Amino acid sequence: LLGIARFKALSSLRKKKEDWIDDDDAAQVPDSADTPEVVTMKEDKAAALRRFVDALPEEHRTVIDLAYYHGQSVTEIGEVLGIPVATVKTRMFYARKKLGEALKAAGYDRGWP
Repeated sequence: LLGIARFKALSSLRKKKEDWIDDDDAAQVPDSADTPEVVTMKEDKAAALRRFVDALPEEHRTVIDLAYYHGQSVTEIGEVLGIPVATVKTRMFYARKKLGEALKAAGYDRGWP
């Protein structure tokens, strides 16, 4: 029985052929990498966003930092800071609102890049 299964597997591997793509078709595949301009825009916006986060009041900066830079959940942030989850959500709401206003005032849209 094992011999039959082994030969069936080998036969299926032999039948499986790789599909090769020729150079002309490869040239038609769109490049999904960002252009240098987009990379620069993303870096500028990220640096501005970090400056705006640093300018937030301590209570707002802390929740944003823990959530977005350290990947903690709202519950985990509440436990770390010793505050209710509702307070964490409120602080995050106002922090994001202030960040959005700061980005808009600096001429950045809220999208990415």
